[in-house]
Amino acid sequence: MVSGMDIIKRRIAHLKKTLEKALEIDETRLACEIKETGFKCIQCGKCCRQHYGDNTVAVFPFEVWRICKQTGLKWKDVVIPTPSEDMDSEGNIHTFEWVLRKNGDCIFLEGGICSVYKNRPYICKTYPFYLYEGRLMVCECDGHGKSMDDLESREMASLLKERYITEIKESISLLEKFNGFSPGGRGNVCVHDSEGEHWLTL
Repeated sequence: MVSGMDIIKRRIAHLKKTLEKALEIDETRLACEIKETGFKCIQCGKCCRQHYGDNTVAVFPFEVWRICKQTGLKWKDVVIPTPSEDMDSEGNIHTFEWVLRKNGDCIFLEGGICSVYKNRPYICKTYPFYLYEGRLMVCECDGHGKSMDDLESREMASLLKERYITEIKESISLLEKFNGFSPGGRGNVCVHDSEGEHWLTL
């Protein structure tokens, strides 16, 4: 019978192989794909607004710290635990990572402009693109299909590769610190991330 720890070890090994492949991604080729697809942000703010669809933004700890430093806000004022229904034997909720707070729209959308633009998360920097198993994917966006110059496509390719590598590294770090859904912390919600366990009372 395969134990939970064996599954985690296998997952980490798989992620490390994925990381090796990610590091070898040809940015020039990726930039060509991006340019062919086309994108130009028209600053409509739809990706930040609830009315136009799911505007949930997943963030890593280092991204939260950057926003906290820029804004002077506390961690709890920037993010909430990713919603989850997973529980341990004592009924405590367990979840992975964090999402930006919303009041419907993103709380950092002010007057149609991102107030944390210079420290916005990777998801926002690379929207509407992302990499899935190393392949370029595109979300629905009004700026999709608009022409890009070589510099814009190269910058996006570099950001996408950087984001993809960071996502894999963060996942590895999370799993290396993961102790399972065990009770015993101070709180009723446990968030597992690359920094370890964070017990909160909600």
